Formats: sequence, structure tokens, C-alpha cells
Amino acid sequence: MNVSDLVAVTSRSFSKNEKLIEELQSKYKKIKLNNEGLSLSGESLVSFCNDADKVIVGLERFDSEILDNLPNLKVLSKYGVGLNNIDLQELKKRRIKLGFTPGVNRRPVAELALSHILTSLRRTHSSLQKIKNGTWSQERGNELYKKTVGILGFGNIGSLLNDLIKPFDCNILVYEINEIGQTDINQTDLSEIAKKADIISIHLPLTRETNSLINDKFFGLCKKDVKIINTSRGGIINEEHLEKFLSDNENAFATLDVFEEEPAFNSPLLNLPNFFATSHLGSMTEEGVISMGLAAIRGLDQNS
Repeated sequence: MNVSDLVAVTSRSFSKNEKLIEELQSKYKKIKLNNEGLSLSGESLVSFCNDADKVIVGLERFDSEILDNLPNLKVLSKYGVGLNNIDLQELKKRRIKLGFTPGVNRRPVAELALSHILTSLRRTHSSLQKIKNGTWSQERGNELYKKTVGILGFGNIGSLLNDLIKPFDCNILVYEINEIGQTDINQTDLSEIAKKADIISIHLPLTRETNSLINDKFFGLCKKDVKIINTSRGGIINEEHLEKFLSDNENAFATLDVFEEEPAFNSPLLNLPNFFATSHLGSMTEEGVISMGLAAIRGLDQNS
């Protein structure tokens, strides 16, 4: 057991999971948990991690300003995937090691994406409220069978989504920056997917190149009844342009698990009848939390 290093856990879901806490305590004597469920950022993040030698980080942002104030930090281990909240160049400059396991949350996110696809097609999101309001609506939706599905990003999650929808006999179009190298994959460009897809599911990282990638130009090429799902990162879709597109096209539909700003309590998208959202739940299954947590614990010692 490590009795010298202090491990701070900024993630709220990790900090309230008894199994993960027990596993971490079996390896480290000194542990600091985010027991109060705080959204840590800026000064509160620095204060929480101030004495830590190692940190298990979720969605909290670690940039140069934060790292400047954490002189003891030796290891940053990622709970989950997506490194857009961590300045990797600053880590390298300070010789802070990174623990990271790609694809550890692929199953829960891909399954949520499939769930959102089906919700978008059947518009089941509003049925319960209609029943409560005394309306026995039997509004028609669409089937997934034989639809053209565009998958943007064919890494761990996008490729698993492809496997999950194979039984629906869909025509799959894939956009990926790098060559995939699979002969059974129809890899094409963004404009082709925009024009042809009935459903578009986004699984790209948020980078300078993908920021606002799905914008009014993209929407201008889309079918007027396209279904758009984003379970990757907020910011890839320009939400102002999405709101206009949905407002102008009542048969289109969008489902987001991620937003540019979270919590997204004030997003105007929430007022649209052809929109549905979940609160960044992609990895939030019992199995997913355990997988991500165990990987983050391993990353405290197995890192680069």
C-alpha cells in the first residue's frame, strides 16, 4: 500500500461509489473525496487539490492556470474518456504523468446513443406528459430498419454503435479523419453524410477542428427530417444554428447528452417540441462507473 502520496478524487460519481472507494483505499492510505458533490473549478478546484500528489479527474478543467497552483501534482488520472478538459502540453511541460485508458466507457455511451436514436425516431419522450395531460396521442414515428445512418467518428464508441445497429439492416456512412482500413465500412465525407443520412450520430473528440463542426452550412445540406444525436462533447454542434434548424423544420429532431455549457438549464433548445436531452449520462451506468473508476485507479500507477 502507498502510504505517502495523497490522492484527491474530484469526480462526484467516483466519490460516492463504495466499491471504488474500497478499491482505492486498498492501494492508498491518504485519500480525499469530493463527498459534498461540488462542481469544482478555478479556485475551488485548486483548493481541493492543493496538497495532492495524484488526482483522479472527471470533467474538471486542468489548464495552465490551475496547474501553476498545484506544485505537488505528479499524476493526473482520467476517470472516463475525452481529454479536452486537460491541457496535455502543460502536463508534459511540468512532467506530470497522465493515466488514461481509451474506450473504457464505450459500451454505455454507444447504448445511450442507440437509445437516443430510437427516441428521435419514435418521439416517445413526450408521451408520458401527454397521458398525464389527458391526451391519448398515437402520433406516428419511424422505424430504424433500413435507414441511412451517418456515424461521425469511428473510434471505440462509433465502431461499437455500428455493431449495435447492424441487426437493423441500416446503410451506414462513416466520417473519420483517418483512414479506417475496413473494407466493409463506407467511409465518406461530411457533406455526403449531411445530404444522405436519415440519422446522424456524433462520436468525435472536441478539438479546434471539430468545434462548431455541425453548423448552419452543414444543416443546409441535411434532410428536413434528419435526426441528430450527440453523446460525445458539447461544442461540436453549434447550438444556436441547431435551434434555428429545428425551429424551421418541425419534422427534424435532435437529442443531446452534452452541451456547450453545462448544466444546460437555460438552453433555449429545451423549449422546442422536436428536441430531447439527457444530462451528460453517457457513462452513467453502474457497470460503466466501475469500469471507468478501476481504470482511473490503475492509471495512478500505470501511466505515461
